[in-house]
Amino acid sequence: MGEARDRKIRAAGAHDRLTAGFVAAGVDPTAFGFYDQAAFLAQEQRDGSYLEKYAEWVATRPVDAVYEAHVRATVPKLASLVAAALTADDMQGGCMTAFSMLTRMLDRLGVWSFGVIGSANLDVPHLDLRRCLHTIDVRDHPDAVLGHAWVCAPPFFIVDASLALQHWAGTPMAGFVPPVVLGDAATAPIVRPGVDDCVSADVRAIHAEAERRLDPNLHHRLEPRLAAFGGRFPAREILLGQLSVRYVPIAIRQTNEPLEMVNAGSGKGRPAITIWNDEVAPAFGL
Repeated sequence: MGEARDRKIRAAGAHDRLTAGFVAAGVDPTAFGFYDQAAFLAQEQRDGSYLEKYAEWVATRPVDAVYEAHVRATVPKLASLVAAALTADDMQGGCMTAFSMLTRMLDRLGVWSFGVIGSANLDVPHLDLRRCLHTIDVRDHPDAVLGHAWVCAPPFFIVDASLALQHWAGTPMAGFVPPVVLGDAATAPIVRPGVDDCVSADVRAIHAEAERRLDPNLHHRLEPRLAAFGGRFPAREILLGQLSVRYVPIAIRQTNEPLEMVNAGSGKGRPAITIWNDEVAPAFGL
């Protein structure tokens, strides 16, 4: 009990310091979507990691019972609606679109959130079945997006409405991945990622052949910020029946497009604003 209290005190102190820093920079942190404010963007141009301060602010923000109840009522409902819409549009591989939709819609629904990029590793142990979406991998083409994207909306550290749409059709993994993955501190405990959680087998093999050894710390060599970043945004594992998924954050992302522009003109699936107007807003009585 004392340790939990100490963690809350440390988080509150960090949150207060971040709030003071934003205010000093001319940012108003009381407004949802304040990462769009001109003062915030100006700071981000000077410091490429400034968005991480927003994510830390959200992650350390004190959560009272009323707000937590609002989040727990809102997030699962929204994630299910977005997952159903993306499935209906067959948005395979659409994790970037999904996280952009979710964060922009959560802003409108009064829930603080941020996007996360990282590796996602899926295992069905009794079948010796493993599939990985690694951020450190061999690119099929120069514009390939590696890894996976999901949302953090505390107390939900994992909000994933697109894991089931990562080209599993026709593979043994298809029957194990649910439409929505949600994980909080109770259901998705912190884990320490290993090299196989972060680096693909192909990349590990390339380095092993060149160096004539298997390096268990290769992920830290190839991603030097991983340890420090993981201290603030740790990896977590969630069990979903026979499936376990390990999520390893690598970077914070937030779309620079308003909801009206997310997936607009892509030619693949409906624009986010159409999904909002036709399905999400009516479901929430807006």
